[in-house]
Amino acid sequence: MFPLAHNYMAERIIAAAPGPFKRNFSALEQQLIFVGSILPDFICGMGFDRNVWHSQSQDFLRFARGLSPQAEALALGVRLHGDDGLGFDTFADEIWQGKMGWCFLQCLPYIPDVVLACNLPRALALWKAHNMVELAAELELAAAYPQLGERLLTAVNSDAVMDEVGRTLAAYTNSPSEPPQMRRILRTMNDRFDVQETTANGCAQKYLQQLAKRHQVTGGSPTELAGLLEQIRLELKPKLWQWFDEVFVLLKTAWEKEI
Repeated sequence: MFPLAHNYMAERIIAAAPGPFKRNFSALEQQLIFVGSILPDFICGMGFDRNVWHSQSQDFLRFARGLSPQAEALALGVRLHGDDGLGFDTFADEIWQGKMGWCFLQCLPYIPDVVLACNLPRALALWKAHNMVELAAELELAAAYPQLGERLLTAVNSDAVMDEVGRTLAAYTNSPSEPPQMRRILRTMNDRFDVQETTANGCAQKYLQQLAKRHQVTGGSPTELAGLLEQIRLELKPKLWQWFDEVFVLLKTAWEKEI
């Protein structure tokens, strides 16, 4: 999932307080959970392995618990992101009802239109089509909870939050300083994800820019892609909110078993 979805689910888990979330988090600690909940999608630019931080973040959580309550809050957010059964991406990307992740299942009918709108090669079709479902979810969440994007940007632009993230990552890697580019990568997230305005046009334009930068894929149509995102959002809306509720229950139940 993309940043707003991870923050939305983190907010629900904080409120439900299962397992290790059952404590009174300070305002700073809540911000650290929100930043942690998006960190695995930005970590590779800081010199870390993206896949490890999605599937093996329990080691980071164990380390953070011995460091400080603030570090633990960050690590709880990271674990809540991942794909190991305790994170949102488990159900979005890996498995849903014994099949592939929910976003992959839902994207299948849209693959031909995504290929045309983005001018995709066949090898990228399925992965990028599932991103369209994730972007449609961002549009729906931004409309329902317009505070999500601004709250996240406020957190990553807070020196107190970034100091804590930097200290924790430096300690975890036994480094004398925070990861290079850490602040720049997080503070420029709106250049890659349209978290501030979160419009179909903005999401489409930034997604096509990232396709060109990361995959050298050009020739997509921002107008066609924006229209497709709105179509997916409209058609999946009832399923999406039901799925959010079902994932919340699964995550809450899983975290209740954690110490």
